[in-house]
Amino acid sequence: MAILDRFRTQARHKHPDAAVRLAFVQELPLDERELLVEIAREDADPRVRRAAVAKLLDPAALAGIATDDADEQVRAQAVNMLRDVALEAFEGIGEADSHAAIDALADMKTVIGIAKNATRESTALRAAARVTDVHALGSIARHAEHEPVRLQAFAALHDHAELLKTALNCEFRDPTVAAVERVTDRGELDQIASRARNKSAAKRARAILREIEERETAEHDARQAAEAAARAEAAAAVAAEAESAARAAERERAEADAAARRAHDAEAAERRAAEDAEAARLRAEQEAVERERAEAAAEAARQEKARRDARLGELASAAAELMHKNRPSSLEGENIAHR
Repeated sequence: MAILDRFRTQARHKHPDAAVRLAFVQELPLDERELLVEIAREDADPRVRRAAVAKLLDPAALAGIATDDADEQVRAQAVNMLRDVALEAFEGIGEADSHAAIDALADMKTVIGIAKNATRESTALRAAARVTDVHALGSIARHAEHEPVRLQAFAALHDHAELLKTALNCEFRDPTVAAVERVTDRGELDQIASRARNKSAAKRARAILREIEERETAEHDARQAAEAAARAEAAAAVAAEAESAARAAERERAEADAAARRAHDAEAAERRAAEDAEAARLRAEQEAVERERAEAAAEAARQEKARRDARLGELASAAAELMHKNRPSSLEGENIAHR
């Protein structure tokens, strides 16, 4: 561009007539970034600023205008330009500019649209990484063009309603089947099996339902077996308790019988001892009586002997006295004595 043309251009973008300034902006090439930034920020007429913004490819400048410009349409145009830069809608826009535009965007609706529609996978992933709203994450998981983007959004999704929507309405296999795996309600699985737009999701839902039925059947059988085992164990315990009680009763009866026998034996022994004592007493009494009798008899015999001895003594004395009185001759005496 010639120096004279440059001065003429500068004069035109400072012209007091907004129409002149607008025509000037429309003629400016896209590579005049600094001049376009100046006009977009400083021109008094929103139409001129909007026209400058429509040619501005500077993400940082666009972000400032989208936030600070006084005119709503200018701000909206800046947001649209950031979107187009992010989507690389212009020649010469590369991945770095695209990512910078995504980072500069404050309008999350636009960011969500980029995440779903960007042709460059890294751009869509960068946009999706900025999304935190559960409904938006669900929409990205269901509709994004790139599988990694759908999976990234789905991995960050924890809202059950959005999971169910993804399982029912998403046409892509990967997030849909993954969503089905996170559904546990049987009624919801029935819905997915009959209404899911993705055949793989419906098939997986039916398989999960079969697994649930098989698991419930197995659990039911296991419960019945456990209950039967518990009943058998309880019956065995009752039988064992009854047997133990019977054994205890038998032991008690045996002990009672033994105690009765011991008592009977003790009573018999006591009775025998009493009888023996009585017999001994009677024997002792008999012996005492007999001893008394013997002693009496002995005394009587002694007395009788003594009486006889005394009598004999008396008789002897009398005889001696008589012999003394009638003493004969010695021959007569010997004869008398011999007689």
